[in-house]
Amino acid sequence: MKGTISIRRTAFIWLAGLMATIGVCAATTSYFLVRNEASDFLDNQLRQIALYVGDARSSPETGPDSGAPHDPEDDFVIQAWDAAGKPLRQSHPAVGIPRQTATGFVDISTVSNYWRVYTLAAPDRTVQVSQDMSVREELAANAALQAALPIIVLIPLSLLTLSWIVDRIMARLNRLAVAVASRDTTVDSPVPIDDVPAEVVPFVSSINLLLARLRALLEKQRRFISDAAHELRTPLSALQIQIDNLRQDDRDGRFSQGLAELEAGIGRATRLVNKLLRLARYDAHETAPTSQAIDLVQLALDTVARLTPLAESRGVDLGITRQDKAFTIGALADFEIILGNLIENAVRYTPASGIVDVAVLTGGQEIRIEIRDTGPGIAEEDLPRVFERFFRAGPQDSEGSGLGLAIAKAAAERQGARVTLAPREERPGLIASVIVDLPE
Repeated sequence: MKGTISIRRTAFIWLAGLMATIGVCAATTSYFLVRNEASDFLDNQLRQIALYVGDARSSPETGPDSGAPHDPEDDFVIQAWDAAGKPLRQSHPAVGIPRQTATGFVDISTVSNYWRVYTLAAPDRTVQVSQDMSVREELAANAALQAALPIIVLIPLSLLTLSWIVDRIMARLNRLAVAVASRDTTVDSPVPIDDVPAEVVPFVSSINLLLARLRALLEKQRRFISDAAHELRTPLSALQIQIDNLRQDDRDGRFSQGLAELEAGIGRATRLVNKLLRLARYDAHETAPTSQAIDLVQLALDTVARLTPLAESRGVDLGITRQDKAFTIGALADFEIILGNLIENAVRYTPASGIVDVAVLTGGQEIRIEIRDTGPGIAEEDLPRVFERFFRAGPQDSEGSGLGLAIAKAAAERQGARVTLAPREERPGLIASVIVDLPE
């Protein structure tokens, strides 16, 4: 597990770095914003101290700095009285803040404002400095806003960054999910764990173990079907020989009907064995026969001709209704199995006097071979299961082993074709289609 990465450690490192970056950015931005606000306020304090130093009567309105930029609300109200209570200085005569007799801080409300007042009561004079409370509230509000502003700005950026971090972490899990979803039971190699997060390695190892058990089980099943089918072919062939011998000895024909029924049963068993062997070969993913150019119209004509005796014996009208020019590249044997099984199924499930039409259609980038019958069709709830092995959607007393469609689907998948079934809309019956992409 070279280079294994832990989701927990990776997330912690990225999140710690993100939080540290947000903190540094917020602190730096707040520092500069608050420093500028405090600088303006303290500059005004320096200005006012300079205005009121000394005994000369001066005021911000008439002093030499009357043009200096500042917020009038930030000005202090300076009041001074002598020992007799006579005003010595009034920085803002229009503001009537009453004189306090005791030294200390006090909050005073006037008609228009609310003031924070400090009084220094000395034997020879009383000095009183007042500040509008709205100044302090404004400073607090500005400080709070300036502290929150960087965080407000950084929240969406941090969310975007966090999303990128999560996507980066989860990308490995997504690649793992794709690798697991694309696995096939025929693939012997386990799911790779080189690029898997450390926390997920036990889970992937369990999946690999389960896949190995599943492959072993399927391999046993394939071997059993193949071996059983091979073993059954010999006694069935021997029985057929015995039937032929008995027929030769039955000169008066007393056993002809029994022998015919017995031969029909052996024929059905032989066809079932052959289907099992064919299905086992598809399951084993044997290499397909050599590809060649196939004339699908000629293949359809040959298949219809081969199955015409079966259709006539059942009273079914079998024929071709359309023959568009259509060629493909593939294994002829597989396409013979696909088309043969679909047409045979249609003939066997169509009642007497019914019709089975075969059409070869070319349109767009695909070739479609349609087999339309007038049989009972397939119930809507049974359509998803018709390609399952041994599943029979028709009446239980009907012919068939339930393997024909499964074999057709397996052969189509090996050739890159598709087999679909759909009910007819204009009348009862079924439409079986073989869809092949046009060769490039």
